[in-house]
Parts: sequence; C-alpha cells; structure tokens
Amino acid sequence: MLSLVRKNSFWTLDKAKGSKIRSAYEDIKRFYELDSTSPYSYKFQSQQIKRLFAEATNHTKFYQEYADRLELADFPVVNKNFIRDNQESFMSQKYQTNELFKMSTSGSTGTPFTSYQNLEKKRRVNAEAIFFNGLAGYEVGNKLIHLRSLNIINQKSKLKQFVQNERLIDIDKLDNPNIRMICKEIENLTQNSGGTALSYASTYDALADYFNKNGTDIIGKSKINGIISTSELLYDNTRHTMMKAFACDAYSRYANMENGILGQDNPNHPNTFIMNEASYYFEILKMGSDEPVEQGELGRIVVTDLFNYAMPMIRYDTGDVGTFTMVKVNGKEKKGITDFGGRQIDMIFDSNGQYISPHKISVTFWEFEEVKEFQFIQVSKKDYQVLLNIEGEFTKQNLLKDKLLEVLGVNANIMFKKVKAIPTLNSGKRKYIMNKTL
Repeated sequence: MLSLVRKNSFWTLDKAKGSKIRSAYEDIKRFYELDSTSPYSYKFQSQQIKRLFAEATNHTKFYQEYADRLELADFPVVNKNFIRDNQESFMSQKYQTNELFKMSTSGSTGTPFTSYQNLEKKRRVNAEAIFFNGLAGYEVGNKLIHLRSLNIINQKSKLKQFVQNERLIDIDKLDNPNIRMICKEIENLTQNSGGTALSYASTYDALADYFNKNGTDIIGKSKINGIISTSELLYDNTRHTMMKAFACDAYSRYANMENGILGQDNPNHPNTFIMNEASYYFEILKMGSDEPVEQGELGRIVVTDLFNYAMPMIRYDTGDVGTFTMVKVNGKEKKGITDFGGRQIDMIFDSNGQYISPHKISVTFWEFEEVKEFQFIQVSKKDYQVLLNIEGEFTKQNLLKDKLLEVLGVNANIMFKKVKAIPTLNSGKRKYIMNKTL
C-alpha cells in the first residue's frame, strides 16, 4: 500500500510540474521498442543534435568557433582531462552554477571528474533510471536497494531514503561476517514487499564466492525482483550464481555519473549493452585516430549527450572501448556494444588481509579535484603505491594519505609517485585499481 502511495505521489507531483519525467520516460520507452535503424529514430536524433549544436555554439566559449559546423564529425573529440583543463569554457552562460546539478566521479579510468547538469537533463537521467530499472522488475514506489561504498558525497539521509523508498547498504568490507550482515539486512528489507538490488559487479563477485563456498542459507526469506550490476562487467559465473541464489534475472549496466545510463544488457544477450539511443548518440572511433572503425573493429566509445545544455558534451571520449553489434530484442533490431574490454579493476585487501570493496578506494579520490588521473596498486600485503597525474603542486597529499589509511588500516605503508601519465593496457583503457599479489 505504501509503495502505491509513493508511486501515485511521484507521478502526481511530476504532472504538476509539466510531466517532464513522464515525457522523457515515454521517449526512452518508445525508442527501446523501435528498430535502431527506424526513420523515427534517425529524425529524433538529428533534431536533438541540431538543438544541442545551437545551445553549445551560442552559449559556451569553447564551441563558439564551431557555429558554422553542420555535421557531428566537424566537432572535436574531447575527454575528461581536456574538459577539466578548460571547464569554464564548456559551461553554458545561460545558467547560474548554483542552479545546476553537480556530478562527481572517480570514473572507470581513475580520472576524477566533475560535470554539471541542467534541470531538463537531470529529469532525463531520472527517467532513464525508472525505465532501465523497470526492465529488472522495478516500479516507482518499490524498494530500491543500493549496495555501495558510501561517503559524504553519495550518502543520503534516512528521511530521504524513506521518502524515495531507497536503502543504502555500505559494502566497504566484504569478508564473511560482513557478507552475512549484508544478506541479513537485505532479508529484513525485502521479505515482505520485495525489492530491486543495484551494486558493483565486484560486490556480486564477493557474494557469489560466499554462496558457492557456504551455500545460500543466509539469504533467508529475501525477495529480490531483479539484480542490476554497474561499473564493471558482470562475469557469467557470477551472474548465474546470483540469479540462482535469488531466483531472479540479473542485468549488467553501462553508465557513468557525468552522463547517465548509456546502455544495459539482458539475460539473453549478456554483456552486450543495448544502447540508450533516446538520450545519446554513439560513435566508435579508431584507437589511433578520430575516424570511425570498420564493421566489427574494436575502438574507443565516444558519446554525444543529447540533453545536457549546462555543460555540453559533444563527441565525449568515455575512456571505454568496444565493438558495435546488432541484436534482436523483442523482435526488434537494436544497436549494442560488445567486446567491452573486460573488467579494469582487481580485488584488493586491507593491511589485515580483509577483502575490501575497490570502490572504497575510488570514492576516496572524489574530493581531490587536483588529481587528473590516479592508479592504486597493492604491492604486497601491507604495501601500496599510488600513482598520481597532477599538474603543479599537490598540497593535500597528507590528507589523501590519512583518508586511505582509514580504509586500509593504520599499518598500511602507502607510497606516492607523481607521473605524467598512467600506463594503459593493450585495450587502451587504464587499470586504476591493481593488485600485484594476485
């Protein structure tokens, strides 16, 4: 009953504000139910790209010089570091910063980054979450359980969690006692009304490993409607273990904080991400140039965000790699991205040998905007090295060290090294959490 009240209240409030989220939701749903090659899809994207060009060239310093450009290929490819170094020139002069939504992330490549979103874009992101969560059994008003590494930036008050029917469960430590506590909390939250779970793939790895070794009795009377994995690829064996344990489907999501939900797979096409073409335009470019790849060729995933006018991101190199493919979804030909490059993250342990979430490391860097890129390396049981790509002096190293010691334990030996660039893997991605003891 309370879930229904929340659902009705949410959509009633949205209607009072002009049904902005409902309209965006219907857009995304309509796109998902069309062939990627449909005339409607082409027309819609062309119109949005034209509108984005006008917003960017009329209201940002960086894109002013491209006012006479008509084609997407005429615009430069940009990445996090370039935007960071020129952020003021990417900000639209139409908006006041205090009316925008600030999005901070450490990113999948170890590059801390802050972007800004206008209200229309933020509503679009909310609609994306409602739609793609819905594919995993979620409805507005139902319980959403986030298993995540918590800090001051992503924490929510208990009142806000209650109103939104969300629950945040801290997964900083994933040893056996903490896994049992996490599963007990999931049971308490879901045994009556159910819920949808969202977490990092590496968290599900730890849970699946526990279930394979110790059985699933600790799940108890938990009722999970669907499992959503984010941040890294969801390995097949982990997916199957989680689906069997909770008797529901599991989905892997391609998303980032600076844009939103870029795509999501389904159990019939594991780790082939069906693109969110209603909100983004996707390109895959060659590793060594900004030319499009050949059919089936691995390349850099470049995204044009169709709805962020506060800080336009045209031809944004995400730092990810993949290959375009076409798959059938409910009888429709949909564009997907596969060969995503594998997981670029290792399991790590604190100085006492306890497994900890690698994302506890990454969120520690969120507040250090001076860091352009980082790589965290576990060298031995108690020895860790942090590579930092920083321009100029870094005056907060001691503060960063103290925060890392809180995660790793006071016996940890942390060494810092300033570098000009973080080494890349053969795939072109950077492995930002690495364990050399594995």
